[in-house]
Amino acid sequence: MHFNFVKATNRRYLEELKNIVHQMPVVYKSVNIMQHTEWVINKPIYEVIKTCMLNDFPLGKLPVNPQTIELPIKPVDIATNPEALVKWKREASKVYSGRAKQNSKFIQVRQIMEEAKMLLDKGGFFYPYQLDFRSRVYPKPAMLSPQSADYSRALLTFKFGKRIGKNFDILAVAGAGLFGEVDKEELNIRVKWINDNMEKIIQCATTPLEFTWWADADKPFCFLAFCYEMKAYSDSNFDDGFITTLPIQADCSNSGLQHYSSMMRDEVGGKATNLVPSNKPSDVYYLVSQKVIEKLKLKTDEMAKKWLAYGVDRKICKKPVMCLPYSLTRYSCRQYLEDHVAKELNERGTQHEFGEDLFKATSYLTPIVWESINDVVVGARGIMIFLKTIARLVASENLPVTWKTPLGFPVQMMCYKKESKRVKTKMGDSIVKLSIASETDEIDKRKTAQSVCPNFIHSLDASVLQLAVVKAKETGVDNFSMIHDSFGCTAPDNRIMANAVRDSFCEIYKKDVLLDFANEMRMMLSEKNLKKFPDMPTKGNLDLDLVKKSVFFCI
Repeated sequence: MHFNFVKATNRRYLEELKNIVHQMPVVYKSVNIMQHTEWVINKPIYEVIKTCMLNDFPLGKLPVNPQTIELPIKPVDIATNPEALVKWKREASKVYSGRAKQNSKFIQVRQIMEEAKMLLDKGGFFYPYQLDFRSRVYPKPAMLSPQSADYSRALLTFKFGKRIGKNFDILAVAGAGLFGEVDKEELNIRVKWINDNMEKIIQCATTPLEFTWWADADKPFCFLAFCYEMKAYSDSNFDDGFITTLPIQADCSNSGLQHYSSMMRDEVGGKATNLVPSNKPSDVYYLVSQKVIEKLKLKTDEMAKKWLAYGVDRKICKKPVMCLPYSLTRYSCRQYLEDHVAKELNERGTQHEFGEDLFKATSYLTPIVWESINDVVVGARGIMIFLKTIARLVASENLPVTWKTPLGFPVQMMCYKKESKRVKTKMGDSIVKLSIASETDEIDKRKTAQSVCPNFIHSLDASVLQLAVVKAKETGVDNFSMIHDSFGCTAPDNRIMANAVRDSFCEIYKKDVLLDFANEMRMMLSEKNLKKFPDMPTKGNLDLDLVKKSVFFCI
């Protein structure tokens, strides 16, 4: 079966890519390196998930069979009491909605498990990779993959491992990160947490369906995979010759804001996103939550008191802050807040005093969170306005916003307006009118402006990943489990990968990527629009070489 290397349908664009292959050798080399990683199914994890699915055990956030979710009991006076009827319908609607969500997740788990079953006894298998139009790398299989859900990633392990050597601490830090209780603490505290909980860890791997402490982890099945690896390591008496095959992921600390801070040489943003060395990791989500609390304490109304009583923490602020670099809107911000409160209630039983009208409560908190984000993340806003202004100018010329990544990959952002056409067709004895959406030849200025920030940032983190893969391979890393801004390898290769990522990040930003983008846009504009071109944002004095010394930049 044939697939294009880049997921695109524009033939002219694909033809252009073929003609400039020689201009982006690192892009092609990185994908070929990743495709040489050989995988096998993690059999113990497969057996646990299989048992959970057969018995409807919702362990580790696994979806249960939607048919087992029962409707609320009907009140005895439902036929004569309009208020009781309305209340029951509202509660039943939530169940129906929950069933629909669970159904898609339940089907996905079954599909992934079917794929795992097919590969269970294979000697090993490989993943083919594709690029999207921003050059981000994705495995072609959509379900069972290193970039899929927690349980899907846990089902995969490297076929060939390496002697663990003196790398117990690296394995321990990774395990503590997967559980999530001390993942924002210093490294020695994380290692101590693993040592203190070693008995629980081994017990999880011994009887996972009876001792289910692992299911409380942030990433439960990946943590259970870590438990199995740690038990096997323990059974070898922590021998330096133990062969480890578990993928260890190192995640960048809010990579979108890291990119903005690097472009602006923003010292404040750089410190908040761990671009500079420190003894303890900086947590931008926590900083925003503290700002929100400060603002709520200055208010005297009842809703402010309810939010303070509920507790505003880093978790509720995480999604809005994380999505800021990708053109977060107030509408999305409010929805993320509501989703968090509902999720905490459903999964953890966290009660609140907002009643059934979460919309009103989250609408109250949204402007406070929005203002707090702007207080903490200053530099990113300037660049986002700059990029959106330029994108609107280019779109007004009815041209797609087009730029090259630092590694030479041409990005074409084609956001065309759509028009709806009504079509009559006959189905049986009935005439049916359908609406069909089709693209026009006119660029959508609003959509272009809204899309440019996330697409520009994604093209940059793709470049960092591709360059890091090539550098890591050249210095001895053989196995790669990559998820855009998360870099996976075996524990013994972790330090090599860490150096490769930091060197690649600094190399990418040796160039003024924002100025390069601006210059490419200027070449596309008419004299009239060139006069409207915005001034370059003022840069700070952040020393990017400090990234190489920052432990918490990516861990």
